[in-house]
Amino acid sequence: MHILFKTLKTKTVSNNYCWENKTILVVEDDTSSLMLLQAILSRTGAQLLFAEDGETAVSIVENQDNIDLVLMDIRLKGLNGLEATQRIKQLKPATPVIAQSACAILSDIEKGYAAGCNAYLTKPISTNALLETMDYYIKWNALQELLDTSIYSN
Repeated sequence: MHILFKTLKTKTVSNNYCWENKTILVVEDDTSSLMLLQAILSRTGAQLLFAEDGETAVSIVENQDNIDLVLMDIRLKGLNGLEATQRIKQLKPATPVIAQSACAILSDIEKGYAAGCNAYLTKPISTNALLETMDYYIKWNALQELLDTSIYSN
């Protein structure tokens, strides 16, 4: 089961990270990490969806057309974050997936990229690094959609 959390539009939304029309799927099974991510991302105005495991994350991506970005924990029970990323990329290759994990050795990071992650952030995650990376891929994805629409409409 997943939880839908619509952020409130408040004056705390950062001008640099105003994602009011964006939907972000946060895949995280650790309560304290989830609370931290929710606190950071709630200031962006984005609609947040949450999944505690890889299977639920894949199901959400499969059944929702409006996922703009997936923030994926790697160590999950059942279907892990790498396997979930591979399945998500098979379903929707253009959807950016940013891994966030305590696994910080080079071989783990390489496995993340090999699974299809667009970026890999290690815990503890810097708020600035998280928001900057997410902003890059949200803008990149929006640009790709614009280019695809422009190419096919001419």
